[in-house]
Order: sequence, then structure tokens, then C-alpha cells
Amino acid sequence: MEEIGDKTEISKTISYDIPDSAVVFRIAWYAVASKPGVLLNEYSEAESQIYKGKAIFSSKDANANVRVWVEEAQRLVEITGWGDEQAQLENYLNEVAQSVEDSVKKYQSLSDEDKGKLRRALVAKTCWDKIVFEILNKAPAGVVYFQLAHGREMIIKATEGEDIHALPLTTSGWLSKIEGVPRNEVLPSNIAMELAKKSVEWKKETQDIIARYI
Repeated sequence: MEEIGDKTEISKTISYDIPDSAVVFRIAWYAVASKPGVLLNEYSEAESQIYKGKAIFSSKDANANVRVWVEEAQRLVEITGWGDEQAQLENYLNEVAQSVEDSVKKYQSLSDEDKGKLRRALVAKTCWDKIVFEILNKAPAGVVYFQLAHGREMIIKATEGEDIHALPLTTSGWLSKIEGVPRNEVLPSNIAMELAKKSVEWKKETQDIIARYI
């Protein structure tokens, strides 16, 4: 534990032994970002020879910033928080770390088919978070469109074989709504804000799907 300025820093490290580090990263992402009042502030993934994933969030409920870091070379998940209240931060990070450990164990126990569906739902969850992030940072329409299309594709595959799900229908409508905006231009503010609100709804629906498995 360290003091940085007036913020307390606490880190929790979790080791894992499954081969898919990207899944572990997205499980850790979900453990943090499925809680209320959490916004994505930064993210990066490198899937070359050695996987590395990083995401930074702000949490209103925990009154903290939280970084998730996964590095395949060490098979470690590091969850670091910065906050004002040491006890509150410690409890929050303990809860998140326990959730990650439990979820990785549950993932290992799933059938191959269910693992595939969960992996895709976890990717969709990150896409909805990224849409809000990109809109708030005034990213070009093409970037937002890509996340929306990718999230839609993943949620269709995550719910394959089920009755028609509302998510593919509403996301399809939104793709049509924004595809006319030039790829290098920012979405009009009214459309952007409406889409950001819709993405929050999609996050909740996707989290319900993920919760079936972990």
C-alpha cells in the first residue's frame, strides 16, 4: 500500500492457470465494470505473441479509480485502486478480487459450448463500455460504429439458439441510424447522447446473460 498525494493506493494480485488470458482480462473487466456508477477511462489490449490487457475505470460508489492489468507472461491479474478511504478501498478491492477468482473457477467448469457463449458475451460487454468511452471522448463515428457492430455480432453468437433477443434488433436499428454519418466525423450530440444511454441498457442486458454462467 502506498500514499500518492492524498490518495491511498492498494493492489491485489491474482494468479491464474487457464490458457486464455484474454478471457481472464474480460472477466476482471466485468468484475469491476458490472457494478453501478462505473465508467471506463482508458483501455488497451495487445494480442501479439504475449497478451497484455489494461483498463482503467472510475467508480462513484467506491469513490476510487481502479486499474485492471493482465499479463500473460506472468499469468497474473493485478487490480489496483486509488481512493480517499483506505478501509472502503480495501473492502472494495477484496470483493472484486474474490469475484474474479470465483468467476475464473466457474468458467473452467463450463462446457465448451457455454465457454464460447460466455466469451462472446464478455466481449460484447466491453464493447458497450467502449461505446460510452468513445462518445464521451468525441471519437469519430467510424470508431463507435465498429464497437457497435462488433458488440452486436458477439451478442448474436452468445445467444445463438435462443428465442429472438431484443439486443440484436435494437443494435441493428442503431447501426442503420449512424451508418450515414461520415466515418471521420463525430456523431451529432443528440444522437451520441441517446446512443450512450442505450449502451448502458445494453450493458445491463448483457450482464444478465453473463450472470447465467459466472
